[in-house]
Amino acid sequence: MARVLIAWELGDAFGHLARCRQLAEGLCRRGYTVSMALKDVRLPQSKGCLQGFTVLPAPLTPQRRPDPQRRPVNYADVLRHSGFADAQDVSARLLAWQGIFSLARPEVLVADHAPTALLAAQLAGIPHMAIGTGFAIPPDVRPWPSIRPWEAIDDAALVAAEHQLDQVTAAAQKTLGRSALVRVRELFDTNDVLDTFAELDHYGARSDGRYVGPIVSVPNARRVSWQKHGGAKVLAYLRPEVPGFTAILSALACLEAEVLGIAPGLAPGMARRSATRRMRIALAPLDLPPLLAGADLAVGYGNGGFSTQALLAGVPLLMRPRHVEQGLFARRVEAMGAGALLDARAHAQTVTTRIQAMLHSPDHRKAAQAFRDRHLQFSTAQAIERTLALIEQRIVDGRGTLMARHAQPPQEIPPVCLH
Repeated sequence: MARVLIAWELGDAFGHLARCRQLAEGLCRRGYTVSMALKDVRLPQSKGCLQGFTVLPAPLTPQRRPDPQRRPVNYADVLRHSGFADAQDVSARLLAWQGIFSLARPEVLVADHAPTALLAAQLAGIPHMAIGTGFAIPPDVRPWPSIRPWEAIDDAALVAAEHQLDQVTAAAQKTLGRSALVRVRELFDTNDVLDTFAELDHYGARSDGRYVGPIVSVPNARRVSWQKHGGAKVLAYLRPEVPGFTAILSALACLEAEVLGIAPGLAPGMARRSATRRMRIALAPLDLPPLLAGADLAVGYGNGGFSTQALLAGVPLLMRPRHVEQGLFARRVEAMGAGALLDARAHAQTVTTRIQAMLHSPDHRKAAQAFRDRHLQFSTAQAIERTLALIEQRIVDGRGTLMARHAQPPQEIPPVCLH
């Protein structure tokens, strides 16, 4: 059977790791030889976790400290802040990916926010496809759209960001002796898979987007229940790094409602001091579906996994995003009418008032329930199976392209001129 390499380079850990693991297990069950090159090799375990794939560390991608005076304007700019600012760094990672390819010998590369791996695969002639929520798979428009639609960013800044990215990647490719240069925008095409819903795509719905729905997983999550049968119930999923975290926690503690908070990373002592008779705080993942089934409101930070599960349960969202990616997602939810954003500067009393208003307003709940009703037939298992089928199709298409290429005399590809 074919050999598949799954790569992950950028982004926070759990969502990417869970997605990579589930795809690897699915491919192994279908008889494929699977290797994974991952930013973080601590794969989440689950019952009956299938062994049979090789796990390697991905080449280290240096991160630039964010400059508050020079924040990224589009995806090209995001990459320049995430390992694509220096041509020598890029060329070193391309060489490292070539070494991984020589070990794994993949017939197809599946890239989960792995732009250097995509570029290396393109240069090596390896068929590839990206998978992601939308943010890391920019749409085929020129220039790539702003990731800060709430700010006045002109097209010239968007074009300049992509041009600067192209200059860096061109220099890296020339260092490796390449004359026919590949632009980063050429790495994305209609083979890519969007593991989200069209309504929640960070850049807006795409007419040619291959949406499979979210691949989410919380293995070994503890199951708890609501304590009371009546009264309002609020489920919160927050991290201490979220702007306004302390104010939100204080506001939740003042509610005349039962509150269950999930706060990974919160110090146990702080959790004990913050808990009240009506508010419990968990520091580890909980089994969300049973809790969402009884919740009246979900409070989060725009993270795709928790937010999408809430919407699929018909529960409206109050969100305080932590990063720009989460801000884009939250604005999509708000545009649907199924949620609202919190101001980072809001104090506890303001947050309490906002939560109470959402609990007593039917409009957000109706919009969230409408989303739920549109996707009643969705399941994570279905999303995984559709993705596996698309990977298999990419393997077949890649073999056909390779055979056609061998049948043709080699041609020199004209160089790309970057102005």
